[in-house]
Amino acid sequence: MLYDCTIMKVKHIVAILALTATVSGQNIDRLVEALVRTESNGNAAAIGDRGKALGILQIHAVMVQDFNRITGKNYRHADMFDEITSREVAKGVLNFYSKHIEKTTNRKATEKELGFIWNGGGGSWRRVASPMSDTKQKNLEAYWAKVYKNLK
Repeated sequence: MLYDCTIMKVKHIVAILALTATVSGQNIDRLVEALVRTESNGNAAAIGDRGKALGILQIHAVMVQDFNRITGKNYRHADMFDEITSREVAKGVLNFYSKHIEKTTNRKATEKELGFIWNGGGGSWRRVASPMSDTKQKNLEAYWAKVYKNLK
């Protein structure tokens, strides 16, 4: 019985560490692959959100605009059907916001913060520590739960 209790404690600690894991370039690659599985299960032709979300990462036009602003590139929303371009956009945006979080907070971004950004926009990372008090927060938490399952 003591053995089972110890295993449960270890599993709980591992789960907490995974939720708060900081993000490096390698972890962003891992996160992007979890986002691909969550968003489209790898279907590059996927169209969602009533035609507003395209490709394997279900990228909205505003995300493409953000990426273009960050990098000086000139991708179009329709370019998100290309798997390589979609991954480039995701990694570029997530790297940018990861650096922003690090500058703002003096610590590395967590995967959860970047997952919130992917689903809710650039400022959504601030909601990670918020209580589940509104619909947006609940939606972000539900989205993160799906992504987290795909990180394993």
